[in-house]
Amino acid sequence: MNRAIAIVVLLCAATACDEGTKTKAKEAVNKVDKAIDNFDAEDAKQHLASAKESLAKGLDAAEDCAWAARIADDVVKDALKDPVTELRRICSFEAPLGKATRAVVAAEKAKAEQPEAPSYTECSSDEWAAMKRTLDGSPFASEPRWTELKARWTKVCPGS
Repeated sequence: MNRAIAIVVLLCAATACDEGTKTKAKEAVNKVDKAIDNFDAEDAKQHLASAKESLAKGLDAAEDCAWAARIADDVVKDALKDPVTELRRICSFEAPLGKATRAVVAAEKAKAEQPEAPSYTECSSDEWAAMKRTLDGSPFASEPRWTELKARWTKVCPGS
């Protein structure tokens, strides 16, 4: 919204003002733009920290991941590149891996509690199925942590 106001001021300045006023308007627009960029960088860092904290607690980072998904690549300036890239990696790999890990741990726990059971309801996990689709269809399909987790799942839930 502030950028739109700045653009209007700049257009007005470019068409109806003398050179001194135009220069002042351009300087004001640059200051506003820089302030917005700084705010965006802080926002990105805050979302990154929040996502990391959520995942460390075993929680979903949905709000932070939604924020990362909404940011268009052409809007990501240099100050935002690193935190946004890291946040996107967390959202596209770490978050689904965490959900899949919880499903594997639940299945392993069920097997440990009833080793002779013919099957386990945990092996019918919708969460596992969804995360498997997500990760197998991603650039992280051959990531060692994911392939190791799939092997653990297959050991507990063969054929699923």
